[in-house]
Amino acid sequence: MLRPINIPTDWTRVAAAAAGVGVPQVLGLLTGAVDEAVLASVGALCASFSDVTGSYRFRLRRLLIAAALGAIGFAAGAAAPDPLWAVVAVLAVSVPSVLSSRLGELWASGGAHMLTFCVVATGQRSQVLPVPEQVGWFLAGELLVVALAAATWPLRGTAPARDAVADVFTAILAMLGPGDTASARQRLTRSLNTAHDVLIGGASMSRSRVRDRLYLVHLRATPVVEAAVSVAHAGLTPSTRTRAALAELARCIRTGDTPPRFAPGEHESGLLAALDEGIADLVDALREAKRPSAPGAQRQRPSIGATTWLLALRMLLCLALAEVFGLVAGLDQGYWIALTVALVLRPNSGSVFARTVLRALGTILGVLVAWALLALLPGGWLLVPFIVVLAAKLPVALSRHYGLFSAVVTALVLLQMSQQQQFYPAARLLDTLIGCAIVLVVGFALRGMRTGPSLRDGVADAVESVADYVSRSLAGAEHGRSALRRRTYRQLADLRSRLQQLLMNPSHHGEAEAWWPTIAVLERVVDAATEQAVRAGEADLQQAQLLVSEMRTLNRRLRADPEVAPQALRADLDAIHQHLATAGRG
Repeated sequence: MLRPINIPTDWTRVAAAAAGVGVPQVLGLLTGAVDEAVLASVGALCASFSDVTGSYRFRLRRLLIAAALGAIGFAAGAAAPDPLWAVVAVLAVSVPSVLSSRLGELWASGGAHMLTFCVVATGQRSQVLPVPEQVGWFLAGELLVVALAAATWPLRGTAPARDAVADVFTAILAMLGPGDTASARQRLTRSLNTAHDVLIGGASMSRSRVRDRLYLVHLRATPVVEAAVSVAHAGLTPSTRTRAALAELARCIRTGDTPPRFAPGEHESGLLAALDEGIADLVDALREAKRPSAPGAQRQRPSIGATTWLLALRMLLCLALAEVFGLVAGLDQGYWIALTVALVLRPNSGSVFARTVLRALGTILGVLVAWALLALLPGGWLLVPFIVVLAAKLPVALSRHYGLFSAVVTALVLLQMSQQQQFYPAARLLDTLIGCAIVLVVGFALRGMRTGPSLRDGVADAVESVADYVSRSLAGAEHGRSALRRRTYRQLADLRSRLQQLLMNPSHHGEAEAWWPTIAVLERVVDAATEQAVRAGEADLQQAQLLVSEMRTLNRRLRADPEVAPQALRADLDAIHQHLATAGRG
């Protein structure tokens, strides 16, 4: 979480955020309606927080849900008649906000915004406008960003889905060399997961012929992926013609062009022949696809268990401490303490420790930036360009780095508040640090609370899944093997992501670092098993069953004996991989 994510800038989001936040500021200065302008600008900020790059309809639906729930939360906070009722409102909204994290990404995002802007409304309310008008102006700002996002339809369309699917074939080319094959295969796994999520998430809400054709390509890409993994694992080099066909396929998927037909070449290696045949079949399927052919994926029924209720309890305790501290200490606009807690403890957002640290560092930087600008500029019109620039930077920072996002949003909100003569940078910094301290203290007091299976159990589950895949691959069973391979790779990718989060947590850093190399070995075992399946029967089945039996024994040892060291497990898995790879090439 300390490394910024290097992703392309989505200029439609940049334009929507800049215009959504900046237009109300300009109109407020022109008309003198400063309170109304600030409220609309804050509403635009709410919608900008939820605007993400994705399929067009998914993006709009996410925005609309966030706008509706954000307005509900703002109304609950603005309607509180006194500080005590404000505390009640915040605590009441926090429970459904956390529970919504189990209802999928759309509702999780909306629930988080409901709580965030409920807290904002308890402290940043107008002393002149009645509550209904405050909510109305806030909602107007949200709808402005929604309308701006909707206007980007000619520019975006299905481009995110096209790019996601095309990147699978770009990643295959990178994996085929030259370069680091292991890291390139990890990129391929991420590309497959991203394409799957974009296509399934969009198709479950909106169907289109383009999306269904892309889904068909994604499904029919499995033989190409498996053959390419096997070719890379065997150290073979595909022909220039094969590489050119993959590059052309990626280009056509991005642009919507029809790829030229591809005829498999003559190869001595069965793996290279399998790769050519997979490409040829995929190209033919893409050329002939005229109607939607992939049904939308069914949604999983959400469940709210004990872990979710414990997360809600943690949020309640931290918010209660934050609100009580602000009241008892008599802090001016101490709602920033509760706001910090709500943002840092947002469910489904990775390591709480890392977010807390980055929030504190980002706030310090944001306060310094805002302080410098207001010290050099008198305010009013001269601040508007900087507000617009910061608003434009918001989507980029939101996607790339939480610390940078915290810095941008802190500076932006402080400049917005200065238009109402409510600028207290030192107080904002103090409130944020207090909120971070509350999260760290309470979070470590509840560090025994599990948010999922133990790391050892997670590794054991992965070993079991890999053993199942190896067993099916070496037995020559084609039915269901590709789906099992995808699930196994995804499980390993999820486990890798969890390890990355735990590396940022002082209480789990050592354990995560010890298990990290095991994931790489398991990925190589899956690669080798895939190569065996593509070779179709070249392996010694008796030796293969022995390897599977050894993996199942490792899984039982891992679950039964807590003293099994990660290093010992990794050594055993390395030996299994060497046997599997040697058997396939002998």
